[in-house]
Amino acid sequence: MKEVLIITDPEKIKLLADRTRLEIVNLLRERPMAASELSIMLKKDVSTIYRHLNLLESAGFIKAVRKEGNEKLYRRTARIFLIAPSREGDLVTPIMDVIHFQEAETLYNLFTSAGFEIEDKDMFVEIIKTFLSNFEALSRDLIKRLEGIDINPVEFIHLMNLLVLINSPKLQEEAKKLRELLKLDDM
Repeated sequence: MKEVLIITDPEKIKLLADRTRLEIVNLLRERPMAASELSIMLKKDVSTIYRHLNLLESAGFIKAVRKEGNEKLYRRTARIFLIAPSREGDLVTPIMDVIHFQEAETLYNLFTSAGFEIEDKDMFVEIIKTFLSNFEALSRDLIKRLEGIDINPVEFIHLMNLLVLINSPKLQEEAKKLRELLKLDDM
């Protein structure tokens, strides 16, 4: 399994805009699973899960690793997927909007679970979506050049920190609003 896989192909990115496929990829982060187990966890018909698994496997997000009984067990092909479309366009922009919204909602839940009292969820989610879109656009060329290079998790964290640093002057407005929503200026 690769540590980090950079995804720039719009057709592959399109697959992850579907919530069920994204949930499957997230569940397979924990351990290999069979379609029947994913079906129970996601409360979806097993034939629907198989259809999603086949699409994800064809795109290279997951692969069958072994059989248990008559079922294949699937796992992710990478621990981390860095989704970075190589270009904007009619196909990519709406898909990335969906993915950014899902990521923003996840971050909202993460912060509230950590005890942050965010008074305006909609504003928080919108700022995160805007930040992710802007960050992606500003980082697109650099990330495209890194596609295909093996990156370990520590290098990935350093890369993300470096990208934030490089782009920080252009992201100050979002940063200021987030600090206010998270009440970080009071700390």
